[in-house]
Amino acid sequence: MFRVFVFFLVLFFFATASANAVEGDWQVAKASQQVNFTVDKRNWMAVRTGDIIPNTAWISTGPRGRVQLVRGVESISFQPNTVAGIFTSGFSERKTEVVQQTGVLDLEIERRSKPHTTVQTPFLAAVVKGTNFRVSVSKSAAQVTVNRGLVQVTSFASGQGANVGPGQGASVDGVKGMTVSGDVSTPVVTAVAPSVARVPAVGTTTLNRQTKTDGSKASGTSSSASNSADQGWGGRDGTSRSFNGEGRNGNHYGADNSSLNGVGNGDLHGNAGDNGNGKGKDKKDKNKGKGK
Repeated sequence: MFRVFVFFLVLFFFATASANAVEGDWQVAKASQQVNFTVDKRNWMAVRTGDIIPNTAWISTGPRGRVQLVRGVESISFQPNTVAGIFTSGFSERKTEVVQQTGVLDLEIERRSKPHTTVQTPFLAAVVKGTNFRVSVSKSAAQVTVNRGLVQVTSFASGQGANVGPGQGASVDGVKGMTVSGDVSTPVVTAVAPSVARVPAVGTTTLNRQTKTDGSKASGTSSSASNSADQGWGGRDGTSRSFNGEGRNGNHYGADNSSLNGVGNGDLHGNAGDNGNGKGKDKKDKNKGKGK
């Protein structure tokens, strides 16, 4: 009897371990140089084809960096100069949140009965059931274009929303709000409750729709990111950026004070930002000394 109990206990252990390993992990199908990932914002590792990217990891690509992640029938492709984190929770009803700070992502998401994947940017949120679409983020705006399926796009600051279908797109400017377009028809824009972004735009210290006097408080349904760390970082092969912490409250994730002024190593040398570490070598910038 005891042996039977031990057998089932071991079987349960391996089944649980296997399920946890698959639950949030993505495998690297293709990768070029200038692609790195981290789970602690301090230690960065180069990404190679065949690697397993753990849950909660942040990935950064350099000027020539590209990587495609796959998980079952789903895939996320990072274009050059992109920074994004991937967070997965749940077991029977797995949910994935992609926090994209800058750059371009191409996503192929499995179709299910309920929405299970969300892309958070500094200007908009895209809620997905199952589709093929692209999300582009710059310092001042974000765009969603849909190839297949349906994506619900919400603008944080302007309080606007639209269901974007195939051949349609939505663009959200931090100041002007949402504009939509379509090859055949144009999506309908509706009013929604304004809210606060979970991730700040590159080069800013506050979240979208949050003033500097708000401090770490955020209104609406989203949580604010905290200034919990001031650690700069640089990609190994020329990913010149700084990353100054991630706010986390429950299942909400956001990057704070992120900019493109961190330390770069390899082919592209960045300058030493105020919160970066290492030596800056960019002659165009006055900050040539060591970062703190």
